[in-house]
Amino acid sequence: MHEIARQAIEQTPPAIRVTPEQASVIAAHADELLALGPEIVQAFYDTLYGHEPTEAVFGEGERPMREQTLVDWWTRTVRGPIDDNYWSWMAMVGLIHVIRRVTNPMMLAMAEFVADFVAANQGRLGLPPEEAHQVAEAFRRVAGMTGSVITWGYDHAVSSALFEVAGMPEALLARLRDAEIKEALVGARQEVGN
Repeated sequence: MHEIARQAIEQTPPAIRVTPEQASVIAAHADELLALGPEIVQAFYDTLYGHEPTEAVFGEGERPMREQTLVDWWTRTVRGPIDDNYWSWMAMVGLIHVIRRVTNPMMLAMAEFVADFVAANQGRLGLPPEEAHQVAEAFRRVAGMTGSVITWGYDHAVSSALFEVAGMPEALLARLRDAEIKEALVGARQEVGN
C-alpha cells in the first residue's frame, strides 16, 4: 500500500498536495473538528442512504458499523498524523471500495461532501475567521488528496486483479484499454457533437 500511495502522491502536482503546515493546522484544531464529527457522520450517511445507488452498497442493519468506520477515519484525520501511513491506509480503502462496489464517483462526491461540510461550518469552530478559513482550506486539500489516493488504489486493484486472472501484463492491458477507448471516443464525439 505504501508504494500505491506514493505513486498517487507523486502524480499529484505539488501545489495541490497536503503540506505539513496544513496537516498541522488540522491537528492543532482537532478538538474543534472532533466536535463536528457526530453531525458529519449523521449527514454523510443520511446522504448515502437517501440515494438509491449509494444505499444499495450497504447491507441490512450495517449503518452503525459503517458510521463507526467514518468516526474512526474522522478521528485519525483530525488527530493526525497525516503521513505516509495515513496515505497508505487511504490506498487500502481503494481496495475495500472495489470489494464493496463503491464507485469512484460515489467516493469522490462524498470526499467533497466532507470538505464542503467543514467549509460550511467553519464559523462554528470558535476560531478567528482567518484561522477557521485555514482549517477549511486544509481540509479541502486533505479531501482532494484522499480522493486521489483512493481512486489510484481502486484503479491499481482492478488492474492487478485483471493481471492475476488473465495473466496479462499491465502494459498490455493499458494498450488494449487505450485501443478500446480510442474507438469509444469516435462514437462519443459524434454523440456530443465535438
